[in-house]
Amino acid sequence: MKTLAPSFPFKLCPCLVFFVTSVIGFAQNPPKKNEKSAAPYQADWSSLQKHTTPDWLYGLKFGIYFHWGPQTVQVASKNPEMTVLEAIDAWKGEKFDAKKWVDLIQDAGAQFGGPVAWHGSGIVNWDSDITDWNSVNKGPKVDLYGSLAKELRKRNMPIISSFHTGDFWSRMWGRLSKDDPTYLNPHEDNSKYATANQGRIAEVIFKAWFDRISEAIDKYEPDMIWFDTGFGGTVKGELKKYTDRGRLLPEGDNELISVPESYQQKLLSDYFNKGQELGKGVEVFYKTHDIPPGIGIRDIEDGNLLGMQYDPWMADINMQRHFEWRNTWFYNPVNKVKDAGTLVDMLIDMTSKNGRMLLNVPPKADGSFPEETKKELYAMGDWLKINGEAIYNTMPWIFFGEGPTEVTNPGHHGQGKNHGELIPKYTSEDIRFTQKGKNLYAICMEWPGEEITIRTLGSKGKLYPNDIKSISMLGSRESIKWEQKAEGLLVQFPKEKPCDFAYVLKIERH
Repeated sequence: MKTLAPSFPFKLCPCLVFFVTSVIGFAQNPPKKNEKSAAPYQADWSSLQKHTTPDWLYGLKFGIYFHWGPQTVQVASKNPEMTVLEAIDAWKGEKFDAKKWVDLIQDAGAQFGGPVAWHGSGIVNWDSDITDWNSVNKGPKVDLYGSLAKELRKRNMPIISSFHTGDFWSRMWGRLSKDDPTYLNPHEDNSKYATANQGRIAEVIFKAWFDRISEAIDKYEPDMIWFDTGFGGTVKGELKKYTDRGRLLPEGDNELISVPESYQQKLLSDYFNKGQELGKGVEVFYKTHDIPPGIGIRDIEDGNLLGMQYDPWMADINMQRHFEWRNTWFYNPVNKVKDAGTLVDMLIDMTSKNGRMLLNVPPKADGSFPEETKKELYAMGDWLKINGEAIYNTMPWIFFGEGPTEVTNPGHHGQGKNHGELIPKYTSEDIRFTQKGKNLYAICMEWPGEEITIRTLGSKGKLYPNDIKSISMLGSRESIKWEQKAEGLLVQFPKEKPCDFAYVLKIERH
């Protein structure tokens, strides 16, 4: 495959040119305007299952997005009685700067990024032609989505946008939809819309939902979209233990608060066809079983999975630990950030299991970022400058790892409980594997001392005698002594550590 260097500038020294591979796949498939599809997607699951994950997405392992909205103001006010409407009036965002936000994405070593486009507060974070309850007319008076999309596209970085719209009826403020001029005033009682459809949510609310998201897709042409729990509603049953991996159990509720299938299918078919028209691949991320398998990529909220996964997946991880649960994903100084070492370990483990990490980096109410947040992100970026070769554009190996430590609380919210104390703490015996071409990467999660024996790479395992051509450590100029024995690969470590955490052995195979 021919490699192309992206056109955007990185703040890296020339010797670290390998970092440009972070968006190579995306750069190799630039959009071609007005390229029509011979077989457009239809609004049914069988047709949508023909959709395939774009090649460039497989190489994306690390992205950043931002929860920012009036909820941030509510948290900052320390007034539990502050309403969303009061928070919107107080949300000024005077320090918001799209360039600085995208600079931070790149400084952290992330390959893609984007905004939380809509988080159910009644206000959408883009310049909407449908509803005046948008971030240009209200709050900070800025096209948050549009300005970030423009800055990301300028740097040739893929754009992801997320939609968190679980509370359908109560905050569909403003004009309902393109075809329905009915105006929902947030100061009035709109509760009838919750039960207008034979006890369920009114049809016009779903049309309003559809038109808003379709508008955002048409205006900003995101490369990836992902939907939180309201899209399909299956997370609730899983968390409350009355469903199990797609099976409704005998005990528990059968309620499912979801967008109707017809709207899900219509939105996805329109989005996939939009990608066809633009001549580019697009992808959708979703929770649990919100849509049938084979159509998009599943997302795990603030959690991880056990073992190697057959299909690509993503985890959206909150950078903050959860001490206070009010508007948890928005900036709260009480919820201290996870340190860079913890985040890098999570990224490595997920990558080795065929996953990727979308990190939530919440700004303060004024649109700036606290120093402790930037410090940890810069540290992640420093690690990736040295070791990104073992993460970007890699694929899993036969084994994802070896050692005693695995995820003990898998699934949604599994790593957010107990203030994040359930996140695994890796040892010098824990190793994770990735690969790219002829290179196999053995990532040692902790410094083992003078030497290490990697049992998985013994000569009676997957690697036969003489399969290994050379071994080096990323970031180190010291030569590495090694010997492959039946019981394992014995590697002598350098005298000096090349970085602060997680150390990568690059194993070149014949």
